[in-house]
Amino acid sequence: MKNKNMKRWGMVCLMGWLAVAGWAQEADYTTWAKMGVEYGVMERLDVSAGLEWRTKDDLGMTDRWGLDVAAKYKLLPYLKVGAGYEVHYRNRGEEGWKFRHRYHVDGTLSGRWARWKLSLRERYQHTFNAEEKEFRLRSRVKVAYDIARCKLEPYVSVEMYNGLGRGEHFDVARMRYRGGLSFPLAERWEAEAFYCRQWEEDGRKNIFGVECVYKF
Repeated sequence: MKNKNMKRWGMVCLMGWLAVAGWAQEADYTTWAKMGVEYGVMERLDVSAGLEWRTKDDLGMTDRWGLDVAAKYKLLPYLKVGAGYEVHYRNRGEEGWKFRHRYHVDGTLSGRWARWKLSLRERYQHTFNAEEKEFRLRSRVKVAYDIARCKLEPYVSVEMYNGLGRGEHFDVARMRYRGGLSFPLAERWEAEAFYCRQWEEDGRKNIFGVECVYKF
């Protein structure tokens, strides 16, 4: 009986792997790695900073370095508001390395049902450099599960980027489908490992990432 169950699970895993492999065809494989710190200024206010590294072209070269600072304030038990700034140093191929700037403001509604955690985040962001500018509204739904007597917390999320620039008429510019696992790494350290499938009109990406945050 045990052997039959193992075979069934093996077939399910194999079919799932084949489905993911088929879905991932003709897409770029990339990695994201981020190290950050978060400080609780007071009970409701947190400030943070982070350094991020991204690759592209099937992990063959660096895509960008990013530095960000942000603040979040718990306005209500179920509502957080925040704002932040990012600077990106990007590899533009033949054009060389170029800087890009971004600021954002957002609001996050969150709640809990039994061991399930639900959240909806709406974020407005403005990205610009000397040659171009971009306006986006990012809408993200996230569901996480707090496993009883376990420090692991799996989650899934879907995020939609809507264009707000002139002539875009709220067009969907990008979609991200993400699944991951959050867990404590050490005292005051929290980590997250994830896979993200990104869709855009001109390309697809398979993103494997890890984030580490020190909280104090």
